[in-house]
Amino acid sequence: MNRKKFIKTSFAMAALGLTSSSLFLESCTKSNPQPGNGTVNFTLDLSKPANSALNKSGGSVITHNIIVINTNGSFKALSDICTHQGCSVNYNKNSNNIICPCHGGAFDLNGSVLGGPPPSSLKKYSVTKSGNILTITG
Repeated sequence: MNRKKFIKTSFAMAALGLTSSSLFLESCTKSNPQPGNGTVNFTLDLSKPANSALNKSGGSVITHNIIVINTNGSFKALSDICTHQGCSVNYNKNSNNIICPCHGGAFDLNGSVLGGPPPSSLKKYSVTKSGNILTITG
C-alpha cells in the first residue's frame, strides 16, 4: 500500500470510529425525563372490573401513565413515571409508598422523594369523585 492510500484509509477509519463512538456515547447518556408535562383529563368508572381495585383502601390502578391509589376512601393520582430514568413505579400497600423497581427510588403518597436516585417529585394530579366516577385532571 502506498503512503497516500494509507493516509486516506487511516483518516476514513478514524472518522468512522469517531462517528460510531459518538453514537454509542449518545445512547448511554442519562436522561432526566420530565414526565407529565402535558395535561390530563380522564375518568375512571369504579363499577368497571378494570378499576375494581380502587374500591378498597390500598387498591391501585395504573392508567394513562398515572397511578391512582385509594387511601382510606380518598384518592391520590401521581405520574407513574420515575423522575430518575423514566421507569414505571408501583404502589407498595405494605409500606404505603411508591417504589421504582429499576434503581430503588421511593416516593410518599404526595409524590415527594423519600430515597434513592430520583432528582424530583412525581407530578400530582387532582382527583374528584362523583358517584362511581373518578375524574383525574392536571
